[in-house]
Amino acid sequence: MPQKHVGEELRDLIKNVRDGTFEYESRDKSEINWAKYDYAQIKEMADYLNNIRDIVNEADNRIKSRTISEKRGPGKPETNPADITKLLLLQTYTESPNRVAEGLLFLFQEKLGISQHFSYKTIERGFDREKVNIILDEVVAITNECVKDDEKDASFDGTGFSASNKVNYADKRQKQNSKKSRTKAQPAKDDDSHDSFPVTNATSNKGFSYCVMGIGVKYKLISGMTICANHSIGETTMFPDAYYQTLKSYPNLENVLGDGIYSARWITDLVAKSNVTPFFLPKSNVTFQSKGFAGWYDMLFSLWNDPQMWLEQYHMRSISETVNSMVKCRFGATIRKKLDPRKATETKLKLVAHDIRRIGYIEILDGIRPHWPRNVG
Repeated sequence: MPQKHVGEELRDLIKNVRDGTFEYESRDKSEINWAKYDYAQIKEMADYLNNIRDIVNEADNRIKSRTISEKRGPGKPETNPADITKLLLLQTYTESPNRVAEGLLFLFQEKLGISQHFSYKTIERGFDREKVNIILDEVVAITNECVKDDEKDASFDGTGFSASNKVNYADKRQKQNSKKSRTKAQPAKDDDSHDSFPVTNATSNKGFSYCVMGIGVKYKLISGMTICANHSIGETTMFPDAYYQTLKSYPNLENVLGDGIYSARWITDLVAKSNVTPFFLPKSNVTFQSKGFAGWYDMLFSLWNDPQMWLEQYHMRSISETVNSMVKCRFGATIRKKLDPRKATETKLKLVAHDIRRIGYIEILDGIRPHWPRNVG
């Protein structure tokens, strides 16, 4: 164990960081090629449509190649889930209801490579289909392939998508945290802090759809996600699934960043055991007692030993908040679905649509070519 004064110095350091008095040497701002950015905006919708077609086709082919085909039973043939996925992603981009989405199918069927027309009821049922969700998961993996060797840092954050225009997630979260700080009789311990999501006072089908996302810091692609409509599950419980998805997307991952809610001993140790370095700002009453979690001690010691280097890495976690804002600004329509499984699919569509949209910008701004086959016809 370090000497007593080391623990005191660490707690003073964390307190200074949290109250904004620490003298932090900020990073240099990266430059943006605004001419290329303007061009990417001009081409956004055309690239989005082309990428929907090509990426979903690639995802469907990969899934079929590793899946034993089922024998078709009697009755009407199943509508191709890849076709439904393409239209759901277009519907998400245009933020349109099901009937308008069926109208869009008349307009974009050929462009998207959809083999048949189907009704708005089929679109509605698509939110329940497991095969659609499997394709969406594969799309996330494919979109991250073109940057997987370059991404060394991933940031994690939780957020919620509202089913009502009257309710704002960030406002609810802020009020929740303020209420907790007023009612706490004593500081929460590192491992038992309450991390449940905020909940509305409205009926259950007007609540939030919650998610925890892993985000590549360099290219701002969502690399992993866990989605749930139950506010009591909490961010830390949802973290491992999103983390392991991200680890699969970025095999060269070196650092994982997140705010204080992830600074639990078991999470830091889970990350450290994956040969990845955790950067989670701990609470100001922290101690070096690892309680069997070696990753905890290592993280705290690196913070105390070189705070400038540690904080330079840690503060890149703001990228996850940036991506949260990007998703909500572009796909900010309220959650329309009432059933929890459909809410989860609608939320996932927003996040996947962000990745597909972002791919078009990355290709123009960074010159990164996609790894999937392209339909040039």
